[in-house]
Amino acid sequence: MTATTAYRARWIVPVNARPIENGVLVVAGDRIVSVADRWSDPVIDLGDVALIPGLVNCHTHLEFSDLEQPLEPRDRFTDWIHSVIGYRNQRGSSVSAAIQRGLAESVAGGVTLLGDIATTGWTWSDYATVSAGPSVVVFQELLGLTAERAATQAQLGAEHLQATTRPSQLTAGLSPHAPYSVRPDLFDAAVAQCDRYHAPFAMHLAETTAERELLRSADGPFRTFLESLGLWQPELFGGRDLRPWLEAISNLPQGLIVHGNDLHADELAVLARAPHLTLVYCPRTHAAFGHSRHPWLDLLNLGGSVAIGTDSRASNPDLSLWAELQFLAAEYPQVAPHEILQLGTLAGARAFGRSRHTGSLTAGKRADVAVIELAAPGFSDPNRHLLAVGNRVVGTMIGGQWAFRQPGFGG
Repeated sequence: MTATTAYRARWIVPVNARPIENGVLVVAGDRIVSVADRWSDPVIDLGDVALIPGLVNCHTHLEFSDLEQPLEPRDRFTDWIHSVIGYRNQRGSSVSAAIQRGLAESVAGGVTLLGDIATTGWTWSDYATVSAGPSVVVFQELLGLTAERAATQAQLGAEHLQATTRPSQLTAGLSPHAPYSVRPDLFDAAVAQCDRYHAPFAMHLAETTAERELLRSADGPFRTFLESLGLWQPELFGGRDLRPWLEAISNLPQGLIVHGNDLHADELAVLARAPHLTLVYCPRTHAAFGHSRHPWLDLLNLGGSVAIGTDSRASNPDLSLWAELQFLAAEYPQVAPHEILQLGTLAGARAFGRSRHTGSLTAGKRADVAVIELAAPGFSDPNRHLLAVGNRVVGTMIGGQWAFRQPGFGG
């Protein structure tokens, strides 16, 4: 019989149920046995902390985790992409090292499940360097505007989904990058492959107004950008719109629409009718680029699905999903904090089809837990104060094992 361990905390916040003051979380092996307000057997008292479900980062690019500062400039999106390309071409460290650094940072920030966009230079083993590592959906990024490049990338996608050497905590998915970098036939191939293999799908869509301008009029900053790289394909652009891309993705069992900064009302309606599609909002990256108001709350009000991502250190100062939630709570005080917390936990688990296994502190689910130190002045109620500045992640449990503990946190 598997031994049980019981942990007492000032608050337990299951997400799918009311918070429990001085509650007890009981773990056996990699599973939660009980979430209760009392326990008759010995308990480990974790002190003045809140236990919440492990955080879920639905979108990141770990290959940039070796950056100490975001890339500049960010006032013109295509100029920033030039900086990304330049960094990839001249990077001084290996992609593998960056991925491992990003995973360590993510776990230290309470993340137990994440989706990473992988390009080149990585291996499956990069994501499985520790025994108590996070679950990762590895999306192979696909890029190609010429017919030859698109065919090669489609083959790469098929090989990625068919890989038999990946560790058990890893899932393979595909991510055709964006409408300005992917031929329609490559997009169609990726959709068909994900449908065939029941694999996760993600795509950057409606990231900027310039993207829509390119599709509709074959002009604007993206045309200049593609011409500068020698990639301009005039037959691919003009007289087109984003909605067909969304409708094609909506036919999949699951899909992530990443960023969506410029989604219009009719496009939000497509997402609202397909709650198996999730809009992934990256709040601090959105703010750093100076985009206009994000439509995430509009989609929620329509009944659609929204989750949270960090993007990458190329656009963000760190990979803290917790900081994203705190930022969102400060920017949208009209939204209840417990609803924002759900975006970074249960909603993210649903986006990856994992809500039966993680995303809430529920008996029978994996013991994936983030420990929040309650240091904010005036803290009294997790429904109001959990996301206050000052509260921070001090511990992460993945599958019942401590994957991270801040020095000074006993656990």
